[in-house]
Amino acid sequence: MSAGLLEVAASSDVPARRFRGRNKKERWTRGEDTELAVIRLPLDVHDPGTRHRVEQLYSAMWSVKRALQRDARKAVDAYWAGDVRRETDGKAWRLELGLSREGMERRAYRHMENSKHLGHHVTKALVMHQADEVFETSVSRHLFPDASGRRHGRPMTGRWWDYTRIPGRARSHTTARKWETFRLHGTLAGHLAAYRHRSLDRAVTTPEQAAMLPPDVRVLEQPHRLPTPVRPSGRSQRAT
Repeated sequence: MSAGLLEVAASSDVPARRFRGRNKKERWTRGEDTELAVIRLPLDVHDPGTRHRVEQLYSAMWSVKRALQRDARKAVDAYWAGDVRRETDGKAWRLELGLSREGMERRAYRHMENSKHLGHHVTKALVMHQADEVFETSVSRHLFPDASGRRHGRPMTGRWWDYTRIPGRARSHTTARKWETFRLHGTLAGHLAAYRHRSLDRAVTTPEQAAMLPPDVRVLEQPHRLPTPVRPSGRSQRAT
């Protein structure tokens, strides 16, 4: 190729393919002093369209989890069957079989991309968190023993009736002001009014006042019995 052609190719407007690459920062881990709060919020599914959309979401996520559990079971069987590879370099053998967090995530992405309907109901963030949950609860506990030397059994395919929780994070722990898998609808003032802690000072009535409180002061609490949500007046809009 001549120099002129090289100059034309170099000056073209076609953007080069970008790769994310390795994470240059220290991997985030949950510290011992990290406080977590889980608040169960009611979901209004009186509207037939909303109820159908929630059903489709759970059905799609269950399909992803079932496929990942089956893939994990086959990969684990292959791992234990490869005696020579496992004794020579067990880590490389696991990575080749995809028995890692990233390997399970890539499997989940492929299932979503190869499917013709999952993309209409779930996002890559959802399937990524589902893959992480399958790896932590099924694969990791089977491959690596705990402090007592006990291993869990081979990954099993669960039942549809037991699938009652979709794993995910509402807010990113790496990027500020970023929502990832689920978005909280409503206002902070509304949640403070509905789920305020019984010991919270009555003078605290706004989210701004609650944000100024010390870290050890409890602001919200989970009620023992969730109240029935009040249906919004007027024509409701479906969430995006």
